[in-house]
Amino acid sequence: MPQLLSPCPAFIHARLTGLRTAMRTKKIGALLVSSSADVSYLTGFEGDDSWALVSPDQVWLISDFRYEEQIAQQCPWVKAIIRRKGLAEEVFRLFKRGGISRAGVQSESISLRQMSWLTKFAKKPPVRLVPVDDIVVELRNVKDSHEIGVIEQAIAIAEHAFTTLKAKIRLGMTENEIAGLLTYEMRKRGASNAAFDPIVAAGPNGSLPHYRPGQNKLRQHTPLLIDWGAIFNGYRSDLTRMILVGNTDEKIKEIYRVVLDAQLAAIDAIKPGIPGSKVDKIARKIIDHAGYGDKFGHGLGHGIGRDIHEQISLSKRGTTILKPGMIVTVEPGIYLPGIGGVRIEDDVLVTETGCRVLSSLPKDMDSARL
Repeated sequence: MPQLLSPCPAFIHARLTGLRTAMRTKKIGALLVSSSADVSYLTGFEGDDSWALVSPDQVWLISDFRYEEQIAQQCPWVKAIIRRKGLAEEVFRLFKRGGISRAGVQSESISLRQMSWLTKFAKKPPVRLVPVDDIVVELRNVKDSHEIGVIEQAIAIAEHAFTTLKAKIRLGMTENEIAGLLTYEMRKRGASNAAFDPIVAAGPNGSLPHYRPGQNKLRQHTPLLIDWGAIFNGYRSDLTRMILVGNTDEKIKEIYRVVLDAQLAAIDAIKPGIPGSKVDKIARKIIDHAGYGDKFGHGLGHGIGRDIHEQISLSKRGTTILKPGMIVTVEPGIYLPGIGGVRIEDDVLVTETGCRVLSSLPKDMDSARL
């Protein structure tokens, strides 16, 4: 087994072991990790502008002066290289030191400019650079127990913040004001930030699935769609709930019931071995049968973790086969221009025998009323 610098947490050791197994399969002597999310996953480092180089017996983290102290605090088990020159030049100094002649590069995250720099230095001594797709992402698809626990905390922060926000919402508040208050409540509870810019869409604006909140004011008899999440220790949550203010339009009530039925049926179907496309089809069939199939234009869900949208897909064209440890969103929606939209979203863990909904906010129509 590779000897890692001590102390290395067991969960990171296990991730590195899995990566090295994949590296042997692809016959690469080292992997240059340029994706920030993947660097964090493999080392525990939460900074930016840094690459990791993983060999069969070593992990180097190539960074700069800004992060020297942070690296020592967050991941003392890696060998820190505080560069004085460019990233590419430092990488090839390590290749030379480690006798590496064939190295994988992450084709999904490295830029053309960065690749040209690497190619320039690869000539002396000659190093073959091999583009590798999703080698770390595929490991990240299945969460370990540490990751599941952190994501549960990110969900709890988001839920507590939403509950507090709902009690503070008043007529006349703008969408921007509500979004800002929600972010504040999450950060107050320990989030490093919102997982993404919250979507707060009042009234007809709810028909835009990725609406950006503006200065529109919350008025009586208005549906309010809120899509939000928290970042905690590098991991994200992603939830959507409706708030129904006053006497809601009958059409909104109708599509609320359809969306909720679709979501519950899809969640009930989640289990190991089922294709993500089949879960999507179950929800879509209910919405189609209600006559709103053309008003549900996005996929049912996606993976979450260090990124808000990870590789796992619950969609018509998705190729994901669900496995225990995967965490997905389930978020059907119906969007009616000029009226508004309804989306309900939860975060769901695939278990050995089925699934477990990690989020716990109520979502029946009565609980949505303000």
